[in-house]
Amino acid sequence: MSINNYIHTNKSQRQLRVGELLRKELSDVLAKHDFHHSDFSDFSITVSQVIVTPDMKWARAFVSPLGGENFDGVMNYLNKNVFSIQKIIASRIRLKRMPKLVFIEDKSFDFASKINQKIKGLN
Repeated sequence: MSINNYIHTNKSQRQLRVGELLRKELSDVLAKHDFHHSDFSDFSITVSQVIVTPDMKWARAFVSPLGGENFDGVMNYLNKNVFSIQKIIASRIRLKRMPKLVFIEDKSFDFASKINQKIKGLN
């Protein structure tokens, strides 16, 4: 089943807890350079949210490089090394089944910036 079929507005408490746990661990792994390649050691990657599907098989991680620079390179790097990242996270947390991670571009910061510019334009 595809990850896109799970678009629910009401999430269970378990989904929210697992999502927040994955977000914290993923942020720690990326921030502490447990995983980084030397080409990407200069980039800080922000993990804004992790949404887990109701069956706990998939997790969508919304990420963006700090400053929005070299986004395509960072996304390609993360998606190419997703299995290694999952393995590190699975060794740190205790879940019955580790959800498969999918990295998605977080456009919320750009959207918020556009809204702020439009509000300033009204004044």
